[in-house]
Amino acid sequence: MDRQDERLSACVISYNRAAILGTCLRALHFADEVLVIDKTSTDGAQAVAARLADRVVTVPWSPTVEETRAQAVAHCRHDWILLLDDDECLNAGAVRFIQAELQKPQADVYAFPLRHYILGTHDERAYYWPEHHVRLFRRDAVRFGGTVHAGMTVVSDRVMRVPADHGACIHHLSHPDVSGWIERTNRYTDRPDRARAQGEQADLIGFAHERIDHWMARSDGGNGNDYLAAVALLRAVYDMVDRLKSWEEARDQDGHAVFRRVCAELDAEHGAHGPRRSSGWRRFGAALLAAPNAGWTVGRFSPPAFRRQPE
Repeated sequence: MDRQDERLSACVISYNRAAILGTCLRALHFADEVLVIDKTSTDGAQAVAARLADRVVTVPWSPTVEETRAQAVAHCRHDWILLLDDDECLNAGAVRFIQAELQKPQADVYAFPLRHYILGTHDERAYYWPEHHVRLFRRDAVRFGGTVHAGMTVVSDRVMRVPADHGACIHHLSHPDVSGWIERTNRYTDRPDRARAQGEQADLIGFAHERIDHWMARSDGGNGNDYLAAVALLRAVYDMVDRLKSWEEARDQDGHAVFRRVCAELDAEHGAHGPRRSSGWRRFGAALLAAPNAGWTVGRFSPPAFRRQPE
C-alpha cells in the first residue's frame, strides 16, 4: 500500500502536564496531524499545546483517561492513530519504528514497552518492566469503553508486540513521588466501572500479604533493594485499596449517613443549643470593659485570673 494512504493522526489526551507536554508533542513531529484533547487544564498546558499541535480540543475534566479516549479518536482525521497520554514520550527508536511500519504495516495494532518512571526512577529489575500497552492502531482495529484499566478492546488478530530489546519504547513519566501514586490510586479506585484487583485469598489480610508477595516475585532480585521493594509495595497498596473499596461496596453502609444520625442523636441529648461563647471569655471581656487597664504590666500581658471553659 502506498504511504499516501497510511496517514497518521497523533493524539494526546492532556490535563495539567505543562512541564512534560512539550516533550511529548515535539516527539510527534513526524505525524501528519498532531491533536491535543485538553481536559480543561489550569496550569498553562493549553498554551503549550497551542504552540506545538495542529489542533487543540477542550473537553470537560474527568477523573480518568478512559472516559476521553473514544471522544479523542473521533476527532482524529486519519485511519492510523497514535494515541498517547500526556505523560508518555516516544524515544527516537519508537519514531523510526512507526515511520518504517507505516510504509508497509505488518499489523493493525501495536503494543509498545513502556519505561515507567515510578518515584522518579526506571529500573528494569522492577515488576513493571517490560509492560506493553497498545498505542498505535488502525481506527477500526480497537474499541473503547469507560472501564478504568480495561477500557480498550482489540478487535483485530493482527497484533504486534514490540520486543523490549528492540530499542523502540515509550518513556512513561508517571509517578514522581509517593503522594502522586496515592492520589491516583484513590481517584482510579473511586470509579465504579474499573478493573478490580484479583487475588486468591478471600480474607482481607491474606489478600494483602498475597499481593505484596505477588509484586515482589515479579521483581528481579528484589531482596535487599529498597527501590524494588518500595515500588512493589506501592503496587500492592493499589490492589489493597481497590479490594477495600469493593469490600466497602458489598458492606453497603453509608458512613456519612451514620455520622449525620449520630450527630442528630447527640444534638437531641444536648438540647440543640445555638452558638455561644465560653463563660470564661465572657468574664474576661466583662473585666476588660469594666477596667481597661486591669491586668496589664509593662512588657507583658497578665490577664485577670479565670478558668477557661472547654470550647
